Amino acid sequence: MYYSQFDGIYFVEGSLPDAEVIREISTSINEFFGQSQLKSLDDVKRKMVNAVRALGGNAVVEFKYGQKSSFWQSLLGLDDVSWYASGKIARINPESLPHR
Repeated sequence: MYYSQFDGIYFVEGSLPDAEVIREISTSINEFFGQSQLKSLDDVKRKMVNAVRALGGNAVVEFKYGQKSSFWQSLLGLDDVSWYASGKIARINPESLPHR
């Protein structure tokens, strides 16, 4: 299981048996006239951090992310790449994460 920490929140690409799941979360960066391709995974995580904190969580478990492109935006010559991420806001014991 891979995990990282960003701005005090753990992003865990898998599940933890002792995680107290609060609710699902999903977000994307898809700026129609923006520069989405210049964004990074950190920008997606940054968007999630505030929601996690607001609900009293300290982690996103079952974290999944990627990039996708839009046929219609590419047809119009616009930025056609957007980032997306999903998972479950949770409270975890950081000691339950595997040591690196």
